[in-house]
Order: sequence, then C-alpha cells, then structure tokens
Amino acid sequence: MTDEREPGRGCACEGGTLTRFLQPLILSFLTEKPCHGYDLLSRIADTAIWGEMPPDHSGVYRALRDMEKRGLLTSEIVHPEGVSLGRRVYALTEQGQLCRHRWLETLVTYQENLREVIALLEKADTTSSP
Repeated sequence: MTDEREPGRGCACEGGTLTRFLQPLILSFLTEKPCHGYDLLSRIADTAIWGEMPPDHSGVYRALRDMEKRGLLTSEIVHPEGVSLGRRVYALTEQGQLCRHRWLETLVTYQENLREVIALLEKADTTSSP
C-alpha cells in the first residue's frame, strides 16, 4: 500500500488534525487576560497538544484575524512606553465568551464519545493477531 498523504502532512491517526484546537486555546487564554499575538503563540506552544511541533505562526495570526472578523475578539494596537512599534493586543468579546462555552460543551461530549472509541480500539487490539 502506498502512502498517499500530502508531503509534510501527517495522517489523522498521528494527531495531525489537532490544530483544530487552536481556537478553543485562544479563547481560553484570552478569558484570563488580553494578550498580544507573540504571547499567545508562546502559550499555545507550551500546551501538551502541540507536543514537539510548535504551532505555525502564520496560522495562529490567520486564526486571530478570522476570529476578530467573526466578532469573537477585538484588537487594538498598544504602544508600550519607550517602544516605537506597537503590538496588537487581542481581547475576548461577549460573543467570544459564548463561543468558548460552546467549545467546552462540545469537547466534553467528544471526550465521552472518544472513551467509547478508545474502548473499541483496545478491544480490537487484544483480539487481533500481529
């Protein structure tokens, strides 16, 4: 059997689709306090879900722009004292808070459903021959 994956893209069975969790991570971090993009990148990279592979910077900034367009975030350029270039600081909106809550409900349901899938995979693993 040949490997038909796109170059540089892992199979979903390797966790390649876990980047979909970028939005709930951003929403969670911004619930704590407004942050600039670099701070969010750093915090996202520190989560276990990314493992050894840091998140794509352009993908994170693209997600932030998309979330702002959808009304989940607001942003403003903040000029710290003594710094000529400002940083865009993102903050959560009320709509973003609602979205974060929906993510929580959805992920809890997924977690419950995943337990069943894991049990089926474990059962199949013990009954299959190498």
